[in-house]
Amino acid sequence: MSVTELRPTSGRTRPPAKAASKEAAEAEALRAKTETAKAAADIANQVKAAKAAAEIAEGQAKAEEIRQQAADQRAETARRRAEAEAVRAKAQRSAEQWKKSAKAIAVTCVIVSLPLQLMAFWSPDAPFLLAAPLVLEGLAWALLKGAEAAIDENRPSWHYRALAGAVALFAATVNYLHGSTAFGLGTGLGGAFCSLAGPLVWDLHEHGRIRKRDGRKSRRERREEARKLAAEAAEKQAAEQREADDREARDVSRSVQWPPVWERAVALAAALGELHPSDATWKRAWDDVEGATLGDTAQSIAARVAAKAAVKDAAKDPANQAEKVEKPQVESQMATPAKSTRVRTSDGRRNNGGTPPVRRAGDTLGYSPVARRAMSLAARQQRRASA
Repeated sequence: MSVTELRPTSGRTRPPAKAASKEAAEAEALRAKTETAKAAADIANQVKAAKAAAEIAEGQAKAEEIRQQAADQRAETARRRAEAEAVRAKAQRSAEQWKKSAKAIAVTCVIVSLPLQLMAFWSPDAPFLLAAPLVLEGLAWALLKGAEAAIDENRPSWHYRALAGAVALFAATVNYLHGSTAFGLGTGLGGAFCSLAGPLVWDLHEHGRIRKRDGRKSRRERREEARKLAAEAAEKQAAEQREADDREARDVSRSVQWPPVWERAVALAAALGELHPSDATWKRAWDDVEGATLGDTAQSIAARVAAKAAVKDAAKDPANQAEKVEKPQVESQMATPAKSTRVRTSDGRRNNGGTPPVRRAGDTLGYSPVARRAMSLAARQQRRASA
């Protein structure tokens, strides 16, 4: 047994303790890192959940807004439909009331005018003439019914209405003559008015049906439409007048400024069948006379070239250049040169074919200490990176 083996080992227990403490520290660091990662993951999940909740809330708000807009639109559509139905129902009620009123007036007029016609045609020697008033009234109303049927069948009805009016006028004449002679002027006028009023009122009713069937516009609507058409025509005429004035002013300006080009443009317009030289004709005439793009002439091109040459010469003039003091970058890392007693002479490259002179020690300035340290540090970092 050697001395080394007999040495007590109580002092050799520290390295395992250090290893255990190192493992415990690493485990603690790993646990802390795991907890940190878990906390970061929880935070990320909470942020994602918050974003998702915000997006869901925004989507719900948009959906609610769309539903509200759809509901408002449905309500507006229902309101308009109800208003249209109310207007249609009111128009139908008005039409029915007007028809009933026209019939009532017509019947009342027949009740007033028919007895006068019966008394006018009564004669003991010819009792059969009592049928004449019935024929007149029946013929007038039969013709009006023919006009109604023609209106319903979309046929011309003016001849039915004209004959009915002629029959009513004859009956009114009979009532006026007989009533005025037998009962006085008032009775004659009243009978004549009733003979005409009944058929005329019904004819007005049928006239309204014809206008509704044909979709004719009222006089107010026709006046409004005529006014709009007149305003549009006046505006169109004013625009055409302005365009003509502008074209005339342009032609006058061109003829005064460039007479040769204008004469050529007029000749081309006549050859092409144009009343006024168009823009394409003017461009072609300019190219024929000036030989350049539109707006350029030989004089303008020469003046532009001369101006560019003058600017170029002025830029080359040393008196017009700004003074610049340039310092070579190499001087910032060179040490201050020491005073040399060697006389600098010309290297003579102009006479030796361009061969550079022989370099000697001390010709190039040395690097400054700061530059040397920077280059050394960069070299060491490059070596470490490569290793």
